[in-house]
Amino acid sequence: MFEADGVDFEYATCANRFQFVRCPDCEHLYLNPRPRSEDLGTIYPENYYAYAAEGDGLVSRLRRRWEGSKVRAYREWVGDGPRRWLDIGCGNGRFLALLDRFGPADWELEGIDFDSDAAEQCRARGYRTHVGRVEEFDPGDARYDGVIMLQLIEHVEDPAAIARRVYSLLRPGGVFIVETPNVGGLDYRWFKRSWWGHYHFPRHWNLFSTPALARMLSDCGFEIERTDYLISTSAWTISLHNYFLDHGYPQWFTRWFHYRNPVLLAWFVLCDALRARLGGQTSNQRMVARRPR
Repeated sequence: MFEADGVDFEYATCANRFQFVRCPDCEHLYLNPRPRSEDLGTIYPENYYAYAAEGDGLVSRLRRRWEGSKVRAYREWVGDGPRRWLDIGCGNGRFLALLDRFGPADWELEGIDFDSDAAEQCRARGYRTHVGRVEEFDPGDARYDGVIMLQLIEHVEDPAAIARRVYSLLRPGGVFIVETPNVGGLDYRWFKRSWWGHYHFPRHWNLFSTPALARMLSDCGFEIERTDYLISTSAWTISLHNYFLDHGYPQWFTRWFHYRNPVLLAWFVLCDALRARLGGQTSNQRMVARRPR
């Protein structure tokens, strides 16, 4: 069932128009058709935001502080004592460094990424790093107490296959922490026709509502422990950018709607924080799923 269509508003890597469709049975949203695997180098250009080195400006410092508070929550969920963590899609090791900085000294930290250059940068930071797809990853007899997957499951071909593999990598009682867009926020409802920032045409291939994500993880054997709605400033800003760009506004105006614009960031942090505090959903969700003991 047709849900939305649009172009690559952010990077203009191709002229194709893409569409999201909704499964009538499970309500899952997925990109159809999808780019070919040989096109990944095109749709993820060299200036893609995830490849950029993190700066030391105000926005970057506030982001690190906020993520540090997340690490303290991870400690509560995984428990005290030596714990082994795996970061799927670790990139250059930025989040592993935050785990290292804000977590206990006896945590053992590892990452996996399919990009060999990113993995090498992660190793240079001092973290054990594996190269390849997690679906094919075999750590031998070793098992993990915690696996994290932050803003990645929406990019993959088969999220359920990854969830099943993570289940097998965890010790009984271990936790799988997933952050991914949520098709339940106010900005999704406002911009769902074509411009919602988390469509991220054509790089997001799967999008979940909270019930759909919980159902997928439960079907893979997990027990859902909690769901939190997090601030999603970039979704608001990029949605506005896409809307104004698609409606022919001048470039000098649309450039102002950048995900690092501190004025817009401050405003949308306030909006999302207030909405979450009042019990509403935002367009960014975190689900903590546990492998039964």
